Amino acid sequence: MQYPVHTREYRTFAPFVGLLFFVSSAVAQNGIFADFTSSLGNFTCQLDYTNAPKAVANFIGLATGQRGWLDLPTGTVRNIAFYDGLLFHRVISGFMIQSGSPNGQGSDGPGYAFPDEFTPSLRFSGPGVLAMANSGPKSNGSQFFITVAATTWLNDVHTIFGWLVSGTNVVIAISQVATNTDSKPLTNVVIQKVSIRRVGAAAAAFDVGAQNLPVVGNPGLKLTNAPGFVSLSFTNRQFADNRLYSSTNLATWSPEFLGIEVTFGGTNTLYRTKNANQGFYRFAQIQYPSSTFAPRSLYSRTVVLTFDGGAGVITLVFDANGGGTYTYPPGPTGTVTSYDWSQEPYRGYLWPIYYSDLVPMTLELDFNSNTAGKFSGTAYTSPFSSSVSGTFTLSP
Repeated sequence: MQYPVHTREYRTFAPFVGLLFFVSSAVAQNGIFADFTSSLGNFTCQLDYTNAPKAVANFIGLATGQRGWLDLPTGTVRNIAFYDGLLFHRVISGFMIQSGSPNGQGSDGPGYAFPDEFTPSLRFSGPGVLAMANSGPKSNGSQFFITVAATTWLNDVHTIFGWLVSGTNVVIAISQVATNTDSKPLTNVVIQKVSIRRVGAAAAAFDVGAQNLPVVGNPGLKLTNAPGFVSLSFTNRQFADNRLYSSTNLATWSPEFLGIEVTFGGTNTLYRTKNANQGFYRFAQIQYPSSTFAPRSLYSRTVVLTFDGGAGVITLVFDANGGGTYTYPPGPTGTVTSYDWSQEPYRGYLWPIYYSDLVPMTLELDFNSNTAGKFSGTAYTSPFSSSVSGTFTLSP
């Protein structure tokens, strides 16, 4: 689910000798610095809070515990140092080192996502770039990577938010450890601590809490017993990602994703059937500062897919019962026999969608507004190529 498959860079570093020269002169500069203590040694990155304020604020907030994050297995909001004790879970010699996954597998994060920050002045033109790992547009969370080579194909794909200023030998050593077939080190390489240093008045004035990042909380639930069921009431908000956790033993918790309230007026009461065991509930809410665009469902909506490469246009008219119809000129109208829609911040998945007279597809819809964006995915036979992409519109 995560992560750098792409990577981006900050400024042109010549060979590593040039980078080392840059390092020696940079450590005395004003700025915000992240000092990493790892099981293989120490290194320091300077954080670019001017060009990537969201990514820097997020990293500082997680590193220091200033920003709450969601412990995904339990639904509990934590305000402790996020990165301390995490592994470099993905390491590729000649490419990069990656960390920021609590489960150590690269499939999780802090429970929320935030948008990309791209600028022409930040490029993956050499080694030593600090950037956000992601699983697609606007999916930044906690995972990051540091490059050990130029990776220009990652430009404007991953948010660059800093660069290496000391400890190049340590980063190279981490990148060269033995790994398994999943690029995970055979011997754990651990981030023991990340410390944040601010040097100078501008660095001291940078406000982590003023960058419009999501806010994570555990609002209260009002539980009312009734014969055979319980009602759970909570304070709902527009642009809130609501999640209900349940347990029978307070040790293991099962999450239920209630969706993101892109429009106003969502429900604030849930009804759950009582079971034979005792039940416990916990509520988590991620409040986004503005719309994340992707709707909770496609019921009674129309999606127009315009395929790249002249592959035509499919118009999907979804009904209110989980089906719908489609047109794909010059053919006749067909039926959407079934589909699965899942909502994430800033994107949604038709994973898959089945048509009566077309091949099935799996599609990711990346929203850049409430009504439009780009899609990509797979079609499983002709007349489409296996890899498909294009633009889409959504109405009403």
